[in-house]
Amino acid sequence: MKIFIAVILTEILMTAFISYLIFFSLKKRKRFTYRDFSIAVIALSMMASMLDSITYYLAFPVTFLNAVIALNISMFEMSIAVIYLLWISFSKKFIGYNRTVSNTLIFLIVFNEVSMGIFLRLIAFGYYPTSSDYPLLSNVLSVISSSLNSYLFIVPMVVEMAVIIAITVENSLNRLISLSIMLQSVFSPTFLGNENFVLLGIILGTGSMIAFMVIFYERISKGRTALFLTDMRKMRNIFLLYTLMSASIFIGTLYHSPFYVGWFPYGIAMVAGMVFYLHIHFPIGEPDKKRTGWIKNPKFVFLILLTSFISEWFLAAAIEFQAYAPSFATGFQNLVIFSNMLGGVTVFTTRSVIVDIFYIFGAIPNYYIFLTIMGLEMGALVIFRMRTIQWKEKRVNLALALIAFALYTTIYPNFIGNATYSKLPLWANVGALAPLYPYMVASLLGSYALYAILALLFGRRSYCSTLCPSAVMYGGSLSQSMISFNYESGFSRKNIGSRFKGWVISVISSLWVIMIAVSILSYFTTSKIGTFDLYGIDVSVYFSFFIWNFLWYIFFISIPFVGMSPCRRYGWCTTGTFVGFFSKIGLFKLKVKEPETCVTCPTKDCVSACEVGLGDLAGQFIKTGEFKSTKCVGAGSCLEACPYDNIFFYDIRNFLKERKTKS
Repeated sequence: MKIFIAVILTEILMTAFISYLIFFSLKKRKRFTYRDFSIAVIALSMMASMLDSITYYLAFPVTFLNAVIALNISMFEMSIAVIYLLWISFSKKFIGYNRTVSNTLIFLIVFNEVSMGIFLRLIAFGYYPTSSDYPLLSNVLSVISSSLNSYLFIVPMVVEMAVIIAITVENSLNRLISLSIMLQSVFSPTFLGNENFVLLGIILGTGSMIAFMVIFYERISKGRTALFLTDMRKMRNIFLLYTLMSASIFIGTLYHSPFYVGWFPYGIAMVAGMVFYLHIHFPIGEPDKKRTGWIKNPKFVFLILLTSFISEWFLAAAIEFQAYAPSFATGFQNLVIFSNMLGGVTVFTTRSVIVDIFYIFGAIPNYYIFLTIMGLEMGALVIFRMRTIQWKEKRVNLALALIAFALYTTIYPNFIGNATYSKLPLWANVGALAPLYPYMVASLLGSYALYAILALLFGRRSYCSTLCPSAVMYGGSLSQSMISFNYESGFSRKNIGSRFKGWVISVISSLWVIMIAVSILSYFTTSKIGTFDLYGIDVSVYFSFFIWNFLWYIFFISIPFVGMSPCRRYGWCTTGTFVGFFSKIGLFKLKVKEPETCVTCPTKDCVSACEVGLGDLAGQFIKTGEFKSTKCVGAGSCLEACPYDNIFFYDIRNFLKERKTKS
């Protein structure tokens, strides 16, 4: 009990001391003198040196040599601080509050945090999880890991973050970033230091991260031409931090134990979060006054999309491994066990590492945990957009897309089971749910027949803008703001128009040939006619994994360079091209009430708003008063964008009304 009280008092005093120095530095930032800087540096260095020397003295046997070493640690660290201050003075590097001052204070504050964490961990528990069975480096990493992943480090760090928020004037973005980093620290999977809290911590942290991602996406979507450059950098950095944290959580869950050396990267990620936190509160220079936006900076949006996907993949994998892999499995054993659970495939064999990597990479996005994370994130963006749409039919369409994603993409494939495959013709992508068993043939053909009928009656939008998961991915506010890349990207501009280019026809043909081939081979394998798998993986399943759980995300992330809706525009979705063909020969078309209005329209907003980049849309309206194309997915963006309310959908409903009127 006495030790516990001593730890709490020490933690309170040290946290209060560092918090006061932060308050002192921020308060005097505009009139910061060399004297103020020297006081802060000496105070922080003195505290860190005392902590480090006492920690060393307590961690090793009490001998005269260790006492001398402990004393010299303190003297060495203080000497460095004094020499550094003298160098600043003689070289005249101090010119008020500048980048050198800011970086020095941030380094010393974080260094004190780490030193305090190691010190408190030692006096609280009296030992570190080291072992003579491991080399020196592993023991050192275990000491640091056990300290940085303890509440004794996390709590003071969060308190100091709260102090900074309380004493600084915040803009809205800084406040959001600050709250995000604080919550990620509070929801640390290692907070309580036991394995029972790890899964709950990951789930809470994932929920927090996704919520803030959605908020940042909304700011990005609204700032196409109105974001400050510094704000773009801050958002870039917070998404990079999310990726670092997610990757380190993933590594930690491969080893289960929160204090094992495998959680060392997560401790470093939390330190990085503290550094970033301090950087946004110790700003250098004058704030931006000119808004630039990101429309001319596709690399920024690409990085946001890339880091988002990587973070979600790592978090989903971490939840899956922590929840389903047995506690005795560590390291890559978890990958093997999880693969066996998904499809009875032992990955990372010596037979084909490349095949194994693509399989396990695709297995994570194919599982309901990743789909739920992505669905919540993208679904929130769709809901935000729905609130701004006046057109009732589009709101209904987006609502149906959300329901379809939940039921048709997530719940049905993962929870209903194989027994219904022969009864419900819902999925036309071979291998997406399972190998092609004989009893699934009727269901598969029924799916294509169903999609063909819907496309004939309502157009390609019956699938591509409603049932397909892409409808949710493309239907949100962020994706809609990226439609501009259709005409900003050089590659995209070369593929504008209602017809597929020659090379796209080759892509479409090749994918259909491959899909039919893998379907036949899968059928032969499940019918016991022969074995045509790929190192133990059914070829149709592998084809589906590679196309939809790898390439699809690569293309989605690459929208800033290839334009919006790449799966629709470049023909590599076989189901999309199938329904597109029946849409072209069916009843669906876009029509205008008055073609003359399109002639005099000065902006042609329908063209710039088209998700699929149908650049000849306005020309066809002027020429014939209507528009039909295999590529048109009926997203309705052109209808919303038309300032004259001149465009409307024509499908089976209009056809029946006309027949009724004539009769």
